[in-house]
Amino acid sequence: MNNTKILCIGDSITFGYETEEAQNWTTLLGDDLGVEVINRGLNGDTTAGMLARFQRHVIDQKPSHVIVTGGTNDLWFGLKDELIISNIFTMARQAKFIDIVPVIGIPTPCFNLNELNFVQEDYAECIRSFQNTLISFCNEKEIAFIDFSVNMDRNHFLEDGLHINKVGQKLMVKNAKSVLMKLISF
Repeated sequence: MNNTKILCIGDSITFGYETEEAQNWTTLLGDDLGVEVINRGLNGDTTAGMLARFQRHVIDQKPSHVIVTGGTNDLWFGLKDELIISNIFTMARQAKFIDIVPVIGIPTPCFNLNELNFVQEDYAECIRSFQNTLISFCNEKEIAFIDFSVNMDRNHFLEDGLHINKVGQKLMVKNAKSVLMKLISF
């Protein structure tokens, strides 16, 4: 019997903004793998918010794996990569300490190329730079990660250029599955 239980904590990309629950990547992933996948995404959440609810929404649920995906809202507010990564790393360390396998989700890109963040920076470029910094960090610390941006293009997004459409949800499943199949024993 497989005791795999994956908990996904994140922001609107994890939650499935404007997507029916049955079409959300977390639901599709659970169906595809035949394991329990719990969605703890929260629209508008930051990594500080995720960290604040980590005990209640992750540790208390006793998953075997946690996928931590966040940072895009932090970047919108102008927070620096180092602060965002410290929050993500803290969640990964807490999980690992109690034998929950942490997996970091690399955020999807932004295709709204005209949007400036709260401090008037190029928001799409902030996300692009953060993706690279987070991948380097995961490699350095030897933390498993899912690069949700792999093969993503404008056609995978809603009109806002930031949130994922139904086609993009399926690509997120494919990207997640390619990593999780190496981490889960069936």
